[in-house]
Amino acid sequence: MKRKYQYIATLTLLLSAMSCNEKDFLTQNDPNKVTETMFWKDENSVLSALAATYSPLRPSLYGYWGAFTGIQDINSLGDDVFTIPGGEPATWGVASFTNDENNSDLNDIFNNLYKVVHRANLLLSKIDGVGMDGAKKAQYTAETKFLRGLAYFILAANWGGVPLRTAPVETTDGYAAPCATREDVWKLVISDLSEAAGVLPPVRDAKEKGRATSGAALAYLGKAYMFTEDYVKAENTLDLLNAAPYAYDLVPDFEDNFTDKNEFNVESVFEWTFAPIGDQYGAWSVESANSPMYNYLPQFIGPPSAGGWFKYVPSNYMVREFVKEPRPAGSDTKYDKRMYASMMWKRSVLGEPDATFYDNQSFDRMWTSAISTIVRLHPGTKLDTVTYGRFLIKKGTNAWRNVKDADNYWGATPSTANFRAFRFAEVLLLRAEAAVQNGHNGKAINDINRIRRRAGLPDKTAGELPGKPEIMKEIDHQKLLELFFEQNRVYDLRRWHKTAGELAPVLQSREKQGANVFGAKHYFFPIPASELKSNPKADQHSLWK
Repeated sequence: MKRKYQYIATLTLLLSAMSCNEKDFLTQNDPNKVTETMFWKDENSVLSALAATYSPLRPSLYGYWGAFTGIQDINSLGDDVFTIPGGEPATWGVASFTNDENNSDLNDIFNNLYKVVHRANLLLSKIDGVGMDGAKKAQYTAETKFLRGLAYFILAANWGGVPLRTAPVETTDGYAAPCATREDVWKLVISDLSEAAGVLPPVRDAKEKGRATSGAALAYLGKAYMFTEDYVKAENTLDLLNAAPYAYDLVPDFEDNFTDKNEFNVESVFEWTFAPIGDQYGAWSVESANSPMYNYLPQFIGPPSAGGWFKYVPSNYMVREFVKEPRPAGSDTKYDKRMYASMMWKRSVLGEPDATFYDNQSFDRMWTSAISTIVRLHPGTKLDTVTYGRFLIKKGTNAWRNVKDADNYWGATPSTANFRAFRFAEVLLLRAEAAVQNGHNGKAINDINRIRRRAGLPDKTAGELPGKPEIMKEIDHQKLLELFFEQNRVYDLRRWHKTAGELAPVLQSREKQGANVFGAKHYFFPIPASELKSNPKADQHSLWK
């Protein structure tokens, strides 16, 4: 049997000088030119190994936060978008619940997550032998555990029970490991994130922006408690982010979270850094000194008239939810402020002056450029372009830039906007949910109203939200609007509808693609066939056999 040992043979490291800024932290180098003994010698070697551990989580195209696989696939599972068929078969398989253990996108995400795990384990096994300041060593250890905990968080949320590896894999036989229970995977996640939160600094100085903080560790820890339904610990953990030494808040302008105008703002809890580094035409799947570090997400979302590949449109359900609550008379916009940062449409259809986008493009021009792609939705997906008009996705594109071909990564100015992976808005909505589960309804309503005020909506009162069902319905609504197309929706749907018997009718009523074949097995991805082939002790999830 051929064994998987790609994590044993090589370790691609990222150069990082102590004087560099956060953009320089991305620059890559190949350490295989030196021996292991030569490499592990000082703090610079630890910093380089740490940078290499970050690398598989935030590549421009592959992995969980890669535009081509993770962002594209995880978003496709929600009820807030329609995925346009006829593109990548692997993506359509995920979006329509017809994927299997051979799905190449899911295999890619899985393998990249275990690269993080292996590199973290290797660093943790070597750091004690490196001569350096003890306090710094403790902080690097904590940062490494954050990354390992984050990798296992994503594995637990998407695959459930997976092989648990907490030591370096040094032989091909050592790679073999059984799948742990989902509960045990979450225990490791909580342990790693708890340790990280206790040691990491609450803020980073300018040259370290983009690296993990104790706030990021607490945010993911609180979210892990939500996933495991430990609502008391979730609420207590998320409370910490609302008090000193943390100063998180909502930025006044919602759209500032999706451009390069206000990066590392007070709302950003964890943020991936992108920069004009490397060859923008370089190979997508290679870690090298010249790998591209641009943000390629706009390429996959934007309309053809802006150079995009146009793979999604907002779902009918998403549009209905946005327009269901107009703002009070006399407001500066007719609808929720977030709608204008999240979607594009011909505004005159809904009674407002028309706007232009990108390099002064009308909505009609964008729609016309996309129509030959949109028609691929039919007849399987009934896109409603009559009731409220036609809509395109704005969030994640470069529509805010007055640049020709702004979404084209082969263009003259590809995007370098950072990606906010965890925002304080999500902290508030998670805490609101934990609070209502714990009977703290007033606290939950207060957090909901902070979100609503920023969106230009009036506060909800206890009379309007008298009990848990009403509050949870409003949390559902606000999370849908606030976190649209941010890799969150599918997890909420799974958490709030615990069986396929509950969730399938919900998906069908919202016209989710593939809802007619949705079953219990679709709460998790199957263990990839490549893992089963390489790991003789791993066993496929029972529902996928």
